[in-house]
Amino acid sequence: MKTFLLVTLACGVTYLCPCLRAEEEIKYPSPDGRFALRITQPKDDEYHTIVELIEKDSGKVMVTLHSASDTDLFHAPESVLVWSADSKRVAYGFRDSPPGVGVIERGTLVCFWNGSGFDKVFLPENLPVPDIKFPEGKGGYEKPYGGGVKPLRWLKLGELEMSSEDQVMLRDKTYTGVLQFTISFDAQHHASVKKVGKTKTKVEE
Repeated sequence: MKTFLLVTLACGVTYLCPCLRAEEEIKYPSPDGRFALRITQPKDDEYHTIVELIEKDSGKVMVTLHSASDTDLFHAPESVLVWSADSKRVAYGFRDSPPGVGVIERGTLVCFWNGSGFDKVFLPENLPVPDIKFPEGKGGYEKPYGGGVKPLRWLKLGELEMSSEDQVMLRDKTYTGVLQFTISFDAQHHASVKKVGKTKTKVEE
């Protein structure tokens, strides 16, 4: 892992050494054009990626979604924002791989506008999981490959439609189970599962 040299000027502004300048990407603007996702990553160092929800014109950080201090193996290119039509609700989808575990995990964090910034809202722990169907007599020896949840779209009534995915390998075949469900929020932004669809299983050689 490279060591970064920071040059601090008397005015209190900190810069990266030019040879170690970070790459910055801004995408997924809100419908009103005010906010966007900013991904900052020093060259050749995926362990210090920072993901923030910012105000586009000023660059002001509204909320930090992924910190450089996080230890998971974070995959920045798969970060996504799903906005509500009024730009007051946003779902952040991400992918990472816990250290020492050879599987991929996907997760979602929701944020609500409070008038001056965004508050994080955490989803229920026990979200729906696909029920993968195996050929009769062939289950029980599957190897987990990854899974998790990702945001799809905000519905008109303020509910969030999501997808839950689970992938396993069994006898040289990959089984992927996917189901869709919706999350509703009460007046205090407490989340609960409202509607759960049926699992669709895809098999690949």
